[in-house]
Amino acid sequence: MERPKTFGPILYAHQGAFIETDFPLPSIQVERHTAGAFHSGPATGTAGRLLVLEHDEDELSHLAVVDTPDLDSVERENSEIAEDLSLLADAVVFVTSQEKYADEVPYRFFLRITGATKPYFFLLNKADDQLVEEEVIDTLKGQGIALQRNRVWTIPYAPSQPGQWISEYSAFRDFVRVLSEEFSITRLEGLRKEFALRRASGLKTDLGRLQDILAEENRAVREWRNKLDALFQETSEGLIREQKESFRADNREYIQREIRKLFTKYDVLAKPRRFIRELFATAFGLLGFRKEDSHENHKDALLKVRQKTDLTPVQRAIQRLNRLVLERLSPADETSPLFLRLREAGRAVKDEEIKERVWKEHDLLDEWLEQTFQKLAQELPRHKKWGIYSTSALWGVLILSFEVVAGGGFTVLDAVIDSVLGPFVTKGTVELFAYHEIRKIARELARRYQSGLVSVVREQRDRYEQALSSLVTPRETLESLQALRSNIGNPGL
Repeated sequence: MERPKTFGPILYAHQGAFIETDFPLPSIQVERHTAGAFHSGPATGTAGRLLVLEHDEDELSHLAVVDTPDLDSVERENSEIAEDLSLLADAVVFVTSQEKYADEVPYRFFLRITGATKPYFFLLNKADDQLVEEEVIDTLKGQGIALQRNRVWTIPYAPSQPGQWISEYSAFRDFVRVLSEEFSITRLEGLRKEFALRRASGLKTDLGRLQDILAEENRAVREWRNKLDALFQETSEGLIREQKESFRADNREYIQREIRKLFTKYDVLAKPRRFIRELFATAFGLLGFRKEDSHENHKDALLKVRQKTDLTPVQRAIQRLNRLVLERLSPADETSPLFLRLREAGRAVKDEEIKERVWKEHDLLDEWLEQTFQKLAQELPRHKKWGIYSTSALWGVLILSFEVVAGGGFTVLDAVIDSVLGPFVTKGTVELFAYHEIRKIARELARRYQSGLVSVVREQRDRYEQALSSLVTPRETLESLQALRSNIGNPGL
């Protein structure tokens, strides 16, 4: 028979059944009418609404029968409503036609229904006269669906007056009998207990499957994070390596000039000046000592280091990490949530943010260097604060160390310190103390500076990690699922 096209779900229920109370699908509006309102023609429903047709037949007061839109409807909303309502149903009457029953969408739906141990009734509409139930059962069995013989009915095509004809057809009458007996009001109490147990068992099984899926998700998340950490490590090491390699000849010449300035400025040993000049020339191959009259304060000296800092290596490192993440860790599906999250606005660290971050690290280093210098200066005896170990000279050495580090000269730092301090180190306790303290400070300065550079790369790494974390099921939810599954079947749940 030809069935009217259904544009929205239609529910046939007793007038005392308040379906809209605690209806679990808030996206669907419930609209009530008396069944008599549609005597002039069949109800077709409205998309996005549940049309409730009321009746006053007490023998059917325990039943609510829903006619849903087609599962393979071109309107996605209709097919989703059909799927959702089937999950709420205690039983499913599956009506399909001979040309559609083995199609992919009905097949997947019915495979799920039969696997859920939910009562079902399979009606094949508009069937050929020669088609028998066994053929339908064999066809679906070949596709992995095992139907019970007493759950399948075939209804031939009715050329005229299908309503009357179908109601008198033997197979349909047998279907009505089986349905009525199985859902008789006299069996209501037993059915409720049976359905409750079945739902509890089904829910426990579904929760177990969900937990398995979430466990697999967690494994995938751990693997993704490990790969992200590997890319972060690779990029960070590349940044430090590039910084070291960037310490070229011009940097070395600059540092030598600064060493010469330092010696010229703080050479107050006085005896004999010619011997000291010859010593400097032998040690560094530098000539032309001259007097430096300018005296920069600490703040100006630190600002000078900042102004000479090259941000290009850090910017390249961020670009490299971005490229690697999108190439190796992004899903190929452009509609997937993670694909979109990795590319959303504000995910990539911008050049201005890099500058602000590096300057912030400089501020922290400036503060640490100033505090360290003050502590070291206090530990030098007053009568020993002369020559290269005067407080102003100490500051000059530390600033020079900072410039070496900022220029990428991590590997030559000890050599620079030795070049500055070597000619003045004697076996005196104060000299040795200052020498070792300055070297220790310079090394810590290098470590902190490298850590500051890497922190910018870590910021980019953390933003990508946050993109994934925003999509991961929270631990609290996993624990709640486990508690729920453990308590299913317990009294009072």
